[in-house]
Amino acid sequence: MNKHLNKVFPNAVKLSVLTLGVFLGGHLAAHTDKQNYETIDVVGEKTSPQLKRAFDKQRFEFLELYNSINEVAKFDVICKYHKPIGSQIARKNCEPRYVKDFRSMMMQVSSTKPGIDFNRLPSDDHIRFLTNDTREEAFEHVAALIATHPELFDSFTKLDAIHQRIEQRKEEVYED
Repeated sequence: MNKHLNKVFPNAVKLSVLTLGVFLGGHLAAHTDKQNYETIDVVGEKTSPQLKRAFDKQRFEFLELYNSINEVAKFDVICKYHKPIGSQIARKNCEPRYVKDFRSMMMQVSSTKPGIDFNRLPSDDHIRFLTNDTREEAFEHVAALIATHPELFDSFTKLDAIHQRIEQRKEEVYED
């Protein structure tokens, strides 16, 4: 019986390997004979909220790099988290040191009474108007730093590209 199994089994194995080889060979030949391949290009676009998050992330990276390079204290940009009234969601707000200093000076001189008289405080528009000359000086300072520091220029270029994409998206929405 053993002799009979040895004779049958090797032949069965040979037959199954041969059958498998013919099947796979024919299958592979069918795939390699095709000259035309269909290609599909997938283009992904970020949604508007994703673009805004990417812009904020790049803006904060730019400001951090700017502050590390900047040597003029009044042009530093100070960022802090702030919760608007009635919200538990903290947002990161940034403003130049010269605006922050001017606002605190205006708060000190706005009232002779103890405490803060909120009715006499200048508005953001008023502060913006009163610091206009310093703001123009700050823009020139930032432009000079961007022009002289390649890493800051690269960061600004990325920031500008995201901003351009957001503006383009807004125009596309208005056209439709």
